[in-house]
Amino acid sequence: MAERFGEVLKSMREAAGVSLRALAERTYYSKSEIARVESGQRPPTSGLVAAYDTALGTAPLLTTLLALDGEDHTMQRRALLATLTAATGAAGIAGVTAVAELIRHGLLDGAGEVEDWGQTVTEYSRRLVVDPSPAFGAALLGQVMLCKQQIVDAGPTAERLRAAALLGQLYGLWQGNQDKISEAHGWYRAAATLADRSGDTPARVFTRARTASRGIFEGYTLTETRDHAREALDISDRPSLGALEAHSALVHVHALAEDLPGGRRALAGMLDVADRLDDNSPDGPAARTISFVHYLESRCGSPRSADRIWEQAEPMLRPIPVWWREAQCYYGLSLVRRGDVAEGVRYALDAVAALPAPVRTVGVAVADLLRVVPAGYRSAELDELRAHAPTTPGPWVALAV
Repeated sequence: MAERFGEVLKSMREAAGVSLRALAERTYYSKSEIARVESGQRPPTSGLVAAYDTALGTAPLLTTLLALDGEDHTMQRRALLATLTAATGAAGIAGVTAVAELIRHGLLDGAGEVEDWGQTVTEYSRRLVVDPSPAFGAALLGQVMLCKQQIVDAGPTAERLRAAALLGQLYGLWQGNQDKISEAHGWYRAAATLADRSGDTPARVFTRARTASRGIFEGYTLTETRDHAREALDISDRPSLGALEAHSALVHVHALAEDLPGGRRALAGMLDVADRLDDNSPDGPAARTISFVHYLESRCGSPRSADRIWEQAEPMLRPIPVWWREAQCYYGLSLVRRGDVAEGVRYALDAVAALPAPVRTVGVAVADLLRVVPAGYRSAELDELRAHAPTTPGPWVALAV
């Protein structure tokens, strides 16, 4: 135990950017004593661990982890130790705050509570569209690792496999928003495989459908996107979040082909599913659907229809920063399409500047707007906006079958 706990203390210290000398000065323990504990040569004392907590700003998390000793907490302790060591080392999490968040979410079992993986998936799904920051990505990876450890230690139940699939899907989506497209696609494939192994039909539908809806921003052709969406609906077309995402992918296909009637037919499928789902959460089916109505009308519809939908969509999307800012960029696109180029560029620039962290899907919306800016138009704001667009080709380039 001493060796593993020492590894965690060392990885936490290094993640916080604190040297042995600096920690010794802050804690009033000698460098040699700290080094022996971190190397596993001496067991950690409660006093030293409390000093780490104070110096690194993690109190009372490390102290609580130390207290998880004995037979009752063996699995949870091992999972947390493995998670923390890997997260602060190989996973490259920068910042002790993110690591501390991993511990908070992992202490439930140690406190005698059962991990509610369904609630965890719901929480992280919302955070993806509210705060897609590096700290979020670190915390999400911690949940994936903790779930994996529980599968190894306690067995692959359907619930754990489903959670691993959906959390892995979310991590892939986050990776995609960091422009790590190859890594994202690997996570999507893993998520679909885990969902299949879980036997959970809604998870099987969702992983494939969500991949289709996002994949069109990440190099999928229209045909590939359509095939993924139809594969999901072939598994089950019953109302579900997966069915909603499958129809949203088909909206993408028609919007990028500039097929407004086809897009509206796909939207009818989305609306039908949303109406039959009992979910009134701010980032639920209604908000997701209105964001796609707005996307289609801004990209392909008339100025009047774009204005009308924007009036409905903005209040609903405002609590969801990623969807709201993306929608602002598409409304800017509609302004550019009708000839109000300066206002459209300004609208999009204000949107991307307000995001707490770069998001690829919003960057793609910027690139979509830039595509329709007249060739001779010049402005400082346009030059600034160009910096927010991805350097890789947008989905409108990948129209090939």
